[in-house]
Amino acid sequence: MNVIIGNAWPYANGELHLGRIAVLLPGDVLARYHRLMGDDVVFVSGSDSHGTPVTMKAKAEGMSPEEASLHYHEKIKECFEGLGFSFDIFTKTHTEYHSKKVSEFIKELYDKGYIYEKEVEQTYCPKCNEYLLDRYIEGKCPSCGSHAVGDQCDECSEIFESEELLEKKCIFCKSEPVIKETKHLFFALSKLENDVKRIYIRQNGWRENAQKITNRYLNEGLRDRAVTRDFNWGVDVPFEGFEDKKIYVWIEAVMGYLTASMKCLDERSEDYMEYWNGEDSRIYFVHGKDNIPFHTVIFPAILSGLGIKRPNIREISSEYMKLEGKNFSAVKNWAIWPDYLMEKYNVDLIRYYLISNGPEVKDTDFTWKSFIHANNNELVGLFGNLINRVLAFIDKNFDGNIPKGSVDKAFKDDMFKLYCDVGDNIEEGNFKKALEYIFSAIKKANKYFDDEKPWVNIKKDREKCSECMYTCIQIIANLSNLVEPFLPFAAKKIRGFLEIKNPMWMPIEIKEGKINNFNILFDRIDKNIVEEELGRLKDKKN
Repeated sequence: MNVIIGNAWPYANGELHLGRIAVLLPGDVLARYHRLMGDDVVFVSGSDSHGTPVTMKAKAEGMSPEEASLHYHEKIKECFEGLGFSFDIFTKTHTEYHSKKVSEFIKELYDKGYIYEKEVEQTYCPKCNEYLLDRYIEGKCPSCGSHAVGDQCDECSEIFESEELLEKKCIFCKSEPVIKETKHLFFALSKLENDVKRIYIRQNGWRENAQKITNRYLNEGLRDRAVTRDFNWGVDVPFEGFEDKKIYVWIEAVMGYLTASMKCLDERSEDYMEYWNGEDSRIYFVHGKDNIPFHTVIFPAILSGLGIKRPNIREISSEYMKLEGKNFSAVKNWAIWPDYLMEKYNVDLIRYYLISNGPEVKDTDFTWKSFIHANNNELVGLFGNLINRVLAFIDKNFDGNIPKGSVDKAFKDDMFKLYCDVGDNIEEGNFKKALEYIFSAIKKANKYFDDEKPWVNIKKDREKCSECMYTCIQIIANLSNLVEPFLPFAAKKIRGFLEIKNPMWMPIEIKEGKINNFNILFDRIDKNIVEEELGRLKDKKN
């Protein structure tokens, strides 16, 4: 099967806090799992270089947009690499390849009648003497009345033209802007509404938040959206008369999924259409709930307009992770940054916590107490304990050699079912449930070890003890496969202990071999660190 996994592209205007990582980590779990399944995977993402937040950040830091976007692109890339994200390509929108392909797509949509010219009224600030970009305008949402900035309401997830904001103000001078006429290109979403409906009807197991928001948009009817904007930073408009404008970031950035996958597949000498529109293909989009309409309505419409009529899309649309009961906020410095965590804590602990406590269907809360508990009680007390006690026992009593033994049909059947249960839940986007299956098996394995009492049988019945240890080794060997999507660093260590060459998503049996330089997977963390970290968080905020 051909599999595309598209992680939402973060703006290159700052480093990512842990709340953003919690939303995007499932993409790496999917990519690692599908590779183990033997599928042809293209895991893509990149940084959004052309968004208004980038220009605002550049202005604040005294840099050009290009300098700022490149600086933060590298920071974001380093963060993902440190956390073990296994992208096949992590690029940025400010590249010649992306700009060229976007221009080609815009021309194709124009030639097919899905993009057209239109005279429109646009918000202009006389005091600042410039047309105002979306994020330079604040006011009240035309749908729910909440405070909103630009073209989207964070409160109700409505997207609209910024000119529709009520009680508009320029964010710089706070004066009331005026409306002036100008010419722009528009994307005929209304023409593609039925195509979007067909894609939505064919959807398989989208999360409730994605279904609810998509259904609302379709019931209200899709409205055409501006494709160009008055700006000097972004992808050029490929038509005469639009030299002073750029392609709007909302359409250009989502096209990054196409351009990135095309570049990756060009290098593999493969046809990108086999992945996007093939019979045996699947596409995952991994993002937060604030990005739902762009992935479930707008991008499917773009795909349809480009001739990709039957994409098999699965939406992994997460809610939000909070921090000690409050929303993450980089502005208010109420945040935890991954580089700090990676320097001080095991990376697999970070990954485990963000998945087991992930905001899959409701908002969740990062607390230092539960973070340390996850390490000490689950990774050390269950998983690490099983690996250490089995390997240490074999090292001491069997000179490090895997004992002789066998496993019965019931064991093999149970192991096969475990792979199926974990795999099915990963594919359905139930990552917490998948981890629960694995850790339930780890609990059973620890109980098996205790019930068999190998420390007694090594003296009374060595053959029985050998059978027990052989079984435990098979459990651990298979755990190295099963935890690979979630805890890749621990999985790699276990494969090294048992000299397993390559992971795979199927039951394995190791009949002979020697334990190789095993060590502790996870260290216990002093519980007093909770108060230290809470104090640091509060001090940093103040």
